Amino acid sequence: MFKGFILVVFTLFSTSSLANVDIDLACKEKKEQQRSLLEKLSTSVTEAHLAGQCTGYYSYNMEGIEWKESCSEFLEQKESLLSSLSTSLKEAHLSGRCVGAIYRVAKQCGVETNRIDYAYIARGALTVHKVEQLLGCYGEQYGW
Repeated sequence: MFKGFILVVFTLFSTSSLANVDIDLACKEKKEQQRSLLEKLSTSVTEAHLAGQCTGYYSYNMEGIEWKESCSEFLEQKESLLSSLSTSLKEAHLSGRCVGAIYRVAKQCGVETNRIDYAYIARGALTVHKVEQLLGCYGEQYGW
């Protein structure tokens, strides 16, 4: 029963929340997690993913965001829903970093963020410049 509930929650999360990135909510969750580390409160995979979005959003252009590692983890989770029940908090955070960083680059170049195909972008996301190209920031056609 509990595994079924987790599967339903993760399925809803992976199909809807990635298209509706809310950086304010993500950063609020990150702050809650930082406080809870001291209080030893539990954190869910969804919350770890949100915190990762905040991290990726604010460190997208620095050495701190490892595009390949983060986006590989995002794709791994996206492509195998059943095995994602065993996703660690670290993996969920990495996955969120990819989403947050892509979202930031898209906002900066004026792409409609509610139409981003995160999996498509993540497959080629190795640098900020490459993500900008994939999003069509330089006049290329964005591959919807």
